[in-house]
Amino acid sequence: MGGKPTGKSGTARSARDDAAFSGQAPIKRQVLSVQVSEMIVQGLVDGRLKPGQRLVETDIADALGVSRSPIREALSELTQLGVVTREPGRGCRIREWSRADLEDMFGVRGVLEGYAAELAAQNMTPAVQSAFQKIIARMHTAAARDDYVGMIDLDLEFHELLWSLSGNRLLQSVLEGLSQQFRLFLTMNWRFHGGLKDVPGNHERLLDGIISGEPAQVRTAMDEHVVVMQMMTTPRETSGP
Repeated sequence: MGGKPTGKSGTARSARDDAAFSGQAPIKRQVLSVQVSEMIVQGLVDGRLKPGQRLVETDIADALGVSRSPIREALSELTQLGVVTREPGRGCRIREWSRADLEDMFGVRGVLEGYAAELAAQNMTPAVQSAFQKIIARMHTAAARDDYVGMIDLDLEFHELLWSLSGNRLLQSVLEGLSQQFRLFLTMNWRFHGGLKDVPGNHERLLDGIISGEPAQVRTAMDEHVVVMQMMTTPRETSGP
């Protein structure tokens, strides 16, 4: 009899402890996994990691001084994003994009962004137009400095503003989901195969089309923008003299 109240009290204290600390450990793991994901992405951006390179959980865990759990979570997340591929019995590797993959990426994004641009044209204001123009001005600076990573960030900033201006939250969410893959793809391909001098002008022409407010002109401007960007960033399968 005497032990029951103590047991109940202990159970109550345990329940209070569980309530007080529930979520703390998972949050910490989540933060660690996010940090690991960001480190892997940054490794791709700055060239320390290459397409096709193996990612060994134990090696990454030892290098970062963490357990394998957040590494596994990070790799799982990056696999879902299409940044990492998992091969049965062989572990994970940085994804290698094929020409077909890139054409699919540009095709899907072109269709979605064409719609986003038409919606954005209806919501354009002088203040937003000025914001676009400021991004383009910074693009000119990045091109003059041959700042590849800076240009990629500005390209995404331009398009994220466009998606936001569309006013369609679902469309914006889908496009944002593609942006991580697209940023990595642009980084790896521009670093070796592309150039920057034509990027600002390509965005200026797109902005002019959106400002026109004419649906057909907006769609044409986006189609041309996508074609030019694809020509600039698709890996060259053969090299000329």
